[in-house]
Amino acid sequence: LHENSDCEVPSSFKDFADAAMPNSAFAGNAIGASSLLLNGSILSFGIVHAGNLLSSTFPELGLEPAVAAAAYTAMIAVNSVTQTNEGLKSVANAAVMVLFTSFASLLFPSLTQVQDPIFTLLAPGNHPEGVTAGVSAALPLLFSVLIFQNIVPSLAKLLDFDRTKTTASIAIGSAIPMFMYIAWCYAVLGGGLDNSISGGNAALFTTFSAAALVGSSTACVMSLAEEFESIIGGMNIDAMTESDTINDRFSLPAVTLSITPPAMLALAFANGGDFTGALHFGGAFISPFLYGILPIMLFQSMQKDDNQGSTGRLSSAWNIPQVCLGAGTFGFLIQEIIHDFA
Repeated sequence: LHENSDCEVPSSFKDFADAAMPNSAFAGNAIGASSLLLNGSILSFGIVHAGNLLSSTFPELGLEPAVAAAAYTAMIAVNSVTQTNEGLKSVANAAVMVLFTSFASLLFPSLTQVQDPIFTLLAPGNHPEGVTAGVSAALPLLFSVLIFQNIVPSLAKLLDFDRTKTTASIAIGSAIPMFMYIAWCYAVLGGGLDNSISGGNAALFTTFSAAALVGSSTACVMSLAEEFESIIGGMNIDAMTESDTINDRFSLPAVTLSITPPAMLALAFANGGDFTGALHFGGAFISPFLYGILPIMLFQSMQKDDNQGSTGRLSSAWNIPQVCLGAGTFGFLIQEIIHDFA
């Protein structure tokens, strides 16, 4: 897109949609809103669980989960305002390294303690509504595991918009969380994780949880701030945004808008309630739009311009991958709507 146009390199989902579909302001706004909802729901989930983790890990402090969640939110906010993009990248990288180390230290012993590996792999599902309902309930969470996709614009910016590096990073970054999640589920279902934690690895589990929360929260704030920088820049309501962008640092208004709504929602649930529904909502309805429908819309728009400039025909625009992606996306959405609202 950037190589074939004179536009500035887009660094948010909204900018990308505006550049690819310049005649449709609604498309850019809808895609930007979807990115905000998805990352906001994941950030809210992280704040809730960070509050619970801090409260349970340090009971001697007597912190209520809501107070702990507020302290965690303040820490993320200060870090996002004071650090440059490279600094936030370093924080996320450090969290990932701690996560991988603790995960491997926790998982490998757990795998050896799985009580019956064959039975674990072949055991039938025990969802009360059947296998189909169980798969329907699990798929949104599996899509939410691919949170790496939510920061693609920020990732491309950090990699200087290098096509090869960005493609490799997206492929590897999307595959690793999925494999980790599947291996984790196997260890849990086989009873190995319970045995490992009871055997003295509770500190590793806490470290793993903390690293996952810090890494995902940082990534979500970066993606949210990129979207709000785009919105603020379009409105021209803040003179400091331009200088902050030049300095590769998110502006205070962008960070404030990124953190405040998810934090308010999280604090409302911090003292009780299951907030897993936030992940389900994002994985069931927003992710299919961003990564199922949006690629087709963008390709069609770009292909239309190319074809009109050459043959004037759109027959080559529709191909088998697009049809499969579109059919699978709509089928998944219909299944989720029936499952959630029927």
